[in-house]
Amino acid sequence: MTLAGIPLRGVSLAGRETWFHVPSLDLAFDVGRAPAEVVPAPHLFLSHAHLDHAGGLAYWVSQRRLLRLPPARVFTDPAAVPTWRQILALHAQLEGVGYDVEVEGLAPGGSVDLRRDLSVCAFRADHRVPALGFVASEVRRRLVPSWQGRPEEEIRAAILRGEEAPRRSPRPLVAFSGDTGTGLFESAPREAFEAKVFLLECSFVETQDLPRARNYGHMHLEDLAERADLFANEVLVLTHLTLRGTPSELRSAIARRLPASLASRTVPFLP
Repeated sequence: MTLAGIPLRGVSLAGRETWFHVPSLDLAFDVGRAPAEVVPAPHLFLSHAHLDHAGGLAYWVSQRRLLRLPPARVFTDPAAVPTWRQILALHAQLEGVGYDVEVEGLAPGGSVDLRRDLSVCAFRADHRVPALGFVASEVRRRLVPSWQGRPEEEIRAAILRGEEAPRRSPRPLVAFSGDTGTGLFESAPREAFEAKVFLLECSFVETQDLPRARNYGHMHLEDLAERADLFANEVLVLTHLTLRGTPSELRSAIARRLPASLASRTVPFLP
């Protein structure tokens, strides 16, 4: 799909597989079973360790080595980093090769610059294991009001002195929740709800499945409907949808149960 001008590819079905590749940003959210489409992404943001989201990590690294792609970076919850490094070391040992990848911790509230004009921040998600969500933002640099209209030579001199003449101005592009329950509404930054595209987990849509959502740490459609005014996104993409209904049944339920102002901007990520 291309949503709000951003090309996007992926798969996201509850319990089966979740991954998203955003080629214009050179990054992926989760890796699923590592299909060929996600291998080219040099930056992988791993929300949590459940295997439908992360089972293909070693294969992803191995395929990048086979294709002689540049070094890769994986960002995930700091608590999971030692174990992932151990898993990848074991696979490399079994293959008799060396993997060119760095697994790095990205704590909630932290951020990493991937390019001069692109940064990604992490926030805490609400799931049964340590989990993160992410917001990828375009970074522009704008002059602070007191420096606007002043000669270029003065601005350059101020920058060399370490003064904050141009200020970073992030513009959120894509947010990804990973798997999460309703705690996300307290832990996610406002930028997630202002991103052009918000990839938000919503596993269940039927009323009788509300206890299942609570039990397994997932979102229910009613949770979104109750908070419809929060979403300022151009497009809200519902991910990780249950296989308990057909795509047409799920689309119908979503269109019927969300307020019209939100339903018109909502896209179920379904075949």
